[in-house]
Amino acid sequence: MKLNLGAGNKIDAEAINHDITKHRPEIDVAWDLNVFPWPWKDEKFDVINAWAVLEHLQADRLQIFNEMWRILQPGGLAAIKLPAWNSDEAHQDFTHYWYATPRSLDSLDPTTELGKAHNFYTPRKWKIERVKWCSAGKSSLYFRLRKVAGG
Repeated sequence: MKLNLGAGNKIDAEAINHDITKHRPEIDVAWDLNVFPWPWKDEKFDVINAWAVLEHLQADRLQIFNEMWRILQPGGLAAIKLPAWNSDEAHQDFTHYWYATPRSLDSLDPTTELGKAHNFYTPRKWKIERVKWCSAGKSSLYFRLRKVAGG
């Protein structure tokens, strides 16, 4: 089962579509992601897509990733798009609370240098499978994370 977080107008017919309000009939769940716990059961999804949504959250970043980890099945995949720290476009949107560098999520992966150094941040671990620039203008980054069992 797939979850499309912050669907906006990018509805995925094969997913449960979420947004903060039910602004279209295809939005299945309206929920403020700053409020924990999120309304889904543990290990419900095998894929979570979070494209251009997490940067709008004021909640603690570790809490956000811990919550995604909670609702993903073991080995589940999180596909995340975040605005790049050095992008003018990212800074023009005053609803962005944070930005990403290619290593921004390294502390979540115990196989990275930062993940080894910060292994006490959270027991919920991820494996970073891919990090790439999303556009020719390098305005955002794509991260593909796999939930590591345990934790």
